[in-house]
Amino acid sequence: MANDIRRQFGERIRKLRKKRGWKLIELSVETDRGRVFLSNLENGKHEPKLGTIKKLADAFGMTISQLMKGL
Repeated sequence: MANDIRRQFGERIRKLRKKRGWKLIELSVETDRGRVFLSNLENGKHEPKLGTIKKLADAFGMTISQLMKGL
């Protein structure tokens, strides 16, 4: 179960990033998180803390609720 939500969350982050035409380095700058960390997050290998989720939501111009909807 935990792996499923991590994978789904990672897929959502990758989709949003690519929709904006960003590479990992650009998302890294926007969120103040490392590229390796973000890559692992997109691949479902990390479970993000709330602060990271907030930074991601802000970077994509949405609320945490919008980012997490349907997961």
